[in-house]
Amino acid sequence: MSGDRLSSEHLAALAPGELHADARIRVDLRLEADPQGRTFVARQRVAYPFHLGRSLFVPDDPPGMPTLYIQSCSGGIFEDDALSWKIVAGEHTQAHVTTSASTIVHSMQTGDAAQDVSIEALAGSFLEYLPDPLILFPRARLHSRLRVRVHPQASVLACDSLLPHDPGAAAQHFDWIFAELRVEDLEGKLLARDRYRLDGATLSRGLPGVTGQFSCQGGFIALSRKVSAAELVASLRAALPGSNDIYAGATRLPGDCGVWMRVLARDSGALREGLRLAWYSARKSLLGAEPKPRRK
Repeated sequence: MSGDRLSSEHLAALAPGELHADARIRVDLRLEADPQGRTFVARQRVAYPFHLGRSLFVPDDPPGMPTLYIQSCSGGIFEDDALSWKIVAGEHTQAHVTTSASTIVHSMQTGDAAQDVSIEALAGSFLEYLPDPLILFPRARLHSRLRVRVHPQASVLACDSLLPHDPGAAAQHFDWIFAELRVEDLEGKLLARDRYRLDGATLSRGLPGVTGQFSCQGGFIALSRKVSAAELVASLRAALPGSNDIYAGATRLPGDCGVWMRVLARDSGALREGLRLAWYSARKSLLGAEPKPRRK
């Protein structure tokens, strides 16, 4: 995403394996379903800086699906943070996992930070992992990885997104972000991977053919074999508005294990709207109805 080829150093930074050797699991959740089909948090270990709110249920959206909000008590991601999440969706569970707000990645002096999110979806589960965007402050440096292990009979909707912000309006920009999305089967076999390196300096130039005037971006995946990948692609493309504020595209993933969409947007409002429409479209395709709005 910088307009140049990735160097061997950049590729090494994006290589599989733990992002930071000292990363400890700060969010460790396992979801199970009770005999009536209602999903509950069977195990939770949530350490600083995170907090898990109580399960909230939106009536018939669908029945028994909790909405789980994960909050940060520290005010964002700071230099030398090494944060790790693990979410396991047990068999026949349904859950919507999100954050209470966007996460600020703060300015850094000499180091960087890392966030590693691992999702495992077992047979018959339906999991939505849809956090609000990362806000990259000037001089922010972040390694970000989202790894999804999915059973052939499970469905996962997930996104990652970012937007740059200069609170001092001093024409400053974040340094860089390395990001990787991995899709694997339950044995760890790679099914699909998207990775990029984005420099704030390049993004701020608005280069034609690279990002242009679209300074905000997000990725959205819908992993499922309940409907064909071709059908999912068609519904996602049809859901996007004919607006000059959004530039997006959707495609099938290898092996038709699902679909992937990239959304570029002129501002945070357009980015949120593009990802919301993708979520609503995928939910309707897989469960038969659009979701009801959640409070933030």
